[in-house]
Amino acid sequence: MKQPGVLELPVLGLLKERDMHGYELRKQLGAMLGPLWQVSWGSLYPTLRRLARAGAVTKTEQQVRPGRAGGRRRTVYRITPLGEAMFQDMLGETAAMDAEHFTLKLAFFRYLPPDTRMKLLERRRAYLQDRLAEFRDNLHRYRERIDSYTLSLQTHSIAATESDLRWVDELIDQERSPQEHRQKENA
Repeated sequence: MKQPGVLELPVLGLLKERDMHGYELRKQLGAMLGPLWQVSWGSLYPTLRRLARAGAVTKTEQQVRPGRAGGRRRTVYRITPLGEAMFQDMLGETAAMDAEHFTLKLAFFRYLPPDTRMKLLERRRAYLQDRLAEFRDNLHRYRERIDSYTLSLQTHSIAATESDLRWVDELIDQERSPQEHRQKENA
């Protein structure tokens, strides 16, 4: 996670599903977001402390092995009603549509009403279209002055953005006709 404050959304989203301790949260974040989103302890625990101070989560101590003498304890986190409201606000926010924010929101799309999902998808599509136009404009404007590696980077960025646009278009199509999409999957 690169930006401070980005972890709050997925942490609250996972705690919405069930109570968890830090190790389990870290493991679930990695499983949900993939290997490129490794969450360090140095970012997870400060996030949990911020959420606890804000009243979004509560923490309780649990015995790891109840009934055994000298057993370890671990802290288990639970989302509060305030945390639920914060989660819904963060999830529905449409301002930031870069890849990191969009990916985090998409992981919890099931908690959004269809019209909000569509707004977010359309916002992401517009963002990608703007980026694609910018890449193409830069390539056209500076092509003669850049070396082959920079040219390769530019063409790769264009191809990746075009691929993302196709993917978002598919998501929009699925959102517009979810029943039709399910029928195609089952065929």
